[in-house]
Amino acid sequence: MVLDIIKYGEANSNKLRAKNVDVKKENPILHQLIADMFETLAYHKNGVGLAAPQVGRNLNLFIVKTPTFSEVFINPEILLDGLSIQVKEGCLSFPNMEFAVNRREKIQLKFFDQNWTARFAEYKDLLAIIIQHEYDHLKGKLIID
Repeated sequence: MVLDIIKYGEANSNKLRAKNVDVKKENPILHQLIADMFETLAYHKNGVGLAAPQVGRNLNLFIVKTPTFSEVFINPEILLDGLSIQVKEGCLSFPNMEFAVNRREKIQLKFFDQNWTARFAEYKDLLAIIIQHEYDHLKGKLIID
């Protein structure tokens, strides 16, 4: 099911800045939510990532899907990051807009995947930028901050 993406400035956009909680392994809607988030991202062809707060679920969960990469990030934590670079980014919650943002060109991340396997991985370049963007959503930080 394609979920509604909360747009900044809408009546419910306060959810974009709300405190998010860790996902519990026994969450009964988790698998359906993940499937719905991937369907939503596929529907919005210009998106490469989606965080649960953007669809009104204040959970520490986001997904990334590019032509060569697909992953679910549950309860992620950025551990180490590299040099800062400035990039232009868009956001599905700010349609048709781009902003200059400082990002790290390389990050290390600890998270659980959708099978609840604990993972530790290093990402660089575009994937690092996408992951930082989605991670910011989990912290209530928006592209305009």
